[in-house]
Amino acid sequence: MKNNRQKKVSLAGVVNEQAKKKNKQSRSLKPWIALGVVVVLIVTGFACYFAFREMVTYTVTPEELSKKVSYFALGITGDKATDRMEAVAVMCYNRKNESVSVVQVPVHTYLGRDTDYAVTMVGNVWSKPQPIRFCPTCRKNVTGEELEKSVHIPCDTKVEKQTGSSSADLCRLFNEQYGLPIDNFLVIPRSGLAELIDGLGGVDITFSKQTTLDGKKYKSGVRTLTGKAAVFYALDYDYEGSPSSDRERMLRQREVFAAILMRLSEYRLKDLYAVDKNTGATQGAFGKLMLGKYPLRYNSTSFGKARLLGISAEKANKMKASEAVARFALEMGEVALDKVTFSILPGETAKNGSTTVYSVNQSQTIDLLNEQMNPYGLTLDENDVTVPELLSNPSKADLETATLEGLAPEQTGSLDEEE
Repeated sequence: MKNNRQKKVSLAGVVNEQAKKKNKQSRSLKPWIALGVVVVLIVTGFACYFAFREMVTYTVTPEELSKKVSYFALGITGDKATDRMEAVAVMCYNRKNESVSVVQVPVHTYLGRDTDYAVTMVGNVWSKPQPIRFCPTCRKNVTGEELEKSVHIPCDTKVEKQTGSSSADLCRLFNEQYGLPIDNFLVIPRSGLAELIDGLGGVDITFSKQTTLDGKKYKSGVRTLTGKAAVFYALDYDYEGSPSSDRERMLRQREVFAAILMRLSEYRLKDLYAVDKNTGATQGAFGKLMLGKYPLRYNSTSFGKARLLGISAEKANKMKASEAVARFALEMGEVALDKVTFSILPGETAKNGSTTVYSVNQSQTIDLLNEQMNPYGLTLDENDVTVPELLSNPSKADLETATLEGLAPEQTGSLDEEE
């Protein structure tokens, strides 16, 4: 981007830098422990090598702004690793004025063809990442211009085709097609989200009429939903699996998200994450979630935790993954709902061959991102926002821009009180 040079950060580079520091320290060790050091370094070297093969580079917020603003890719997936994403969004957290802007991205959003992605729609990016072309000599992922007949030109080495990274592709998507830095990703399976909601005591939702969720009838008025019912309401209720029915679904997701934030505002850290002094067992809603079958997935390296919380890597290094995400949840719960703004990515349904997709309106997207995701001069134009349009004369989109204030009732209900 022209007006806001971003820093390229390789997570593998962070690992290697730590290894270098250890090597410097090892020179001062006494000879009688040298053999042990060599063994440790060999083991560490192999660990770093395999970690390196899985880690990729994506663009993050410049260091000088990282304590003021952070950008996160958000998502809800099915429970299996091969399941597509059922909700996608990008979030800008302005730490300085304690406000949040979220742009919801329809899962049928068209990515284009002949791209660096293995799929053509946003919802499939996570379940089918682009294979990695890895050079075993240079130990890095190789881009197309450096390749000739599967050979890495600079070192004349044949590249290895490996399974790609779902999280890296999701982050790169917002880098490359929307011009936004991404400091971390937060992606949760639907069963994990249900477990988290249950751990918070459920969520209260207001129904204007009798509503059936997952086979259970709820009368009109304020009702406390279990995690499973809340997830069904957010993802499945009245959803036909088409781009045209995704808009109403995204509006329901806002209700559930507002209710979760209101629940979080009533909790303390020890309720969300704690370690039993006697047994060492991890407790709390996030402690149990992160150790369960369907944990929240995010970059839990020291760098990732630092960017999640806007703190130093040294401080983040001392924090467990469960504690870091619990602290982040508490921060979100402290943001006033009238300062949490949601918008829908501007666009409309269109045809890509025989497939119906969601086609982005590029000019309106540029305007939206500059307005909602630009607290510190991150100016974007058509050179930065490159998401393709299928319609030559797209109509003016309804962004449904609104804050979360008033979307959910006071969270006073209890699951124990529901019939």
